[in-house]
Amino acid sequence: MTIAYFDGVADTYDQILPFFTAFATQAVDHLGPAPGTRALDLAAGRGAFTAALLARGCRVTAVDGAPRMVELLRRDHADVDAHVRDAAHLELPPDTFHLVVCGFAIHIIADPRAALAEAIRVARPGATLAFTVPAPAPGPDPLIELYAEYRRFHADGCGRHGNDAEEADLFAASTLTDITATHVEVAIPVPDGETYWRWSRSHGSGRFIDGLPADRRAEMHTRLLARLAEIPDFVLHRSATLWTAHKP
Repeated sequence: MTIAYFDGVADTYDQILPFFTAFATQAVDHLGPAPGTRALDLAAGRGAFTAALLARGCRVTAVDGAPRMVELLRRDHADVDAHVRDAAHLELPPDTFHLVVCGFAIHIIADPRAALAEAIRVARPGATLAFTVPAPAPGPDPLIELYAEYRRFHADGCGRHGNDAEEADLFAASTLTDITATHVEVAIPVPDGETYWRWSRSHGSGRFIDGLPADRRAEMHTRLLARLAEIPDFVLHRSATLWTAHKP
């Protein structure tokens, strides 16, 4: 997943439907950080975790590799120390943060092992590290069904946009302790098919759609609108795994 891609979607990222915001809010509620907690939002995007942490009174540093994401995060959260940084080279002092969070990024970062090692390095002893990653959708979803059908039209036959790391193995191979996986679900009302289509192109999965031949992309768009027209009061149901662990 390229920096240029995320720069291109930054202005609509999490603005069409509050997807990352919904997950971040639940994750922070689960973590329950105390006011004054010094927190790092790694691969922060537009600041879904940042906002939830600020609401708890945390002192937040945010980093992301996409300059436009960081520009907008700074605009929306002027009191946050925000930087354009590579997750594998944070250029931050060691043993600094009580809490390190990373929302929906460790599975697409080019070198997840290096990024995890950096997150551990900048965390204080005893700190909590928390990462959300996608989990299978809890029910039928017309867009996911169309993704499966249209994979064959990608040059590589799948349109995959993640790394090969298995999170359980990644964390188990680290120095972290108390590794726990918690299931999280969100339900977000979607007003119409065009909103769902716009949302699908406003984050990482949009690369799948952009990678289709133009005629197949137009066909997929038409079919999604038709499917959503048949489902009144459609609600977007999505799941994630919240991985938490501690630095010894």
